[in-house]
Amino acid sequence: MARQSTLTDAPFALREGVVSMRPFTRRDAASADYLRWMNDPQVTRTIGRFDYLLPVSRTKLKQYFEDIDADTTVFLAILAPTTRGGLPRFVGTLKIYDLDPLARRASLGIMVGERKAWGRGIATASIRAACRYVFEVLGFGKVTAGYLSTNGGMHQAFRRNGFRTEGVLRKQVFFAGKLVDHVMVCKFANGKQRA
Repeated sequence: MARQSTLTDAPFALREGVVSMRPFTRRDAASADYLRWMNDPQVTRTIGRFDYLLPVSRTKLKQYFEDIDADTTVFLAILAPTTRGGLPRFVGTLKIYDLDPLARRASLGIMVGERKAWGRGIATASIRAACRYVFEVLGFGKVTAGYLSTNGGMHQAFRRNGFRTEGVLRKQVFFAGKLVDHVMVCKFANGKQRA
């Protein structure tokens, strides 16, 4: 199974339409774009992490990258055009994490940080490519994910990829002055919701 440490030294890309993903690098972690996204409340409020609602330093982002467990996580940079006919650029991240070969499952986390890229189907395409990798390359049988109930874009992206609600953690995350639900979704390789 390819791991982050080996992916950064080897050609590795996932593609779906105009979207491609490649290993997230130290350079990405130190980039002005990533720093801007992680300090943009419109972006960070959707990921459900209180520590990212405060100012985030470049040092903290680099440390986050260094602390990634390469045995259980593949961290990818999402590249896509932000305008019709534009060139692909770094617009977000996708993590395939909690890789569990015994249970044959993995989890996804996605953030489209570049606001100009919102509403362009980039999350949908990225999730589709990641699922194909988990099912066809890793040979796993299940992918799980979660999103805040207030995030309509992520709800649509997961639904378009055949994910179904597995559970709802009621009033789980503080968001925009109130507690909101965290929706847990999953998809099975065989397309059935019962394994």
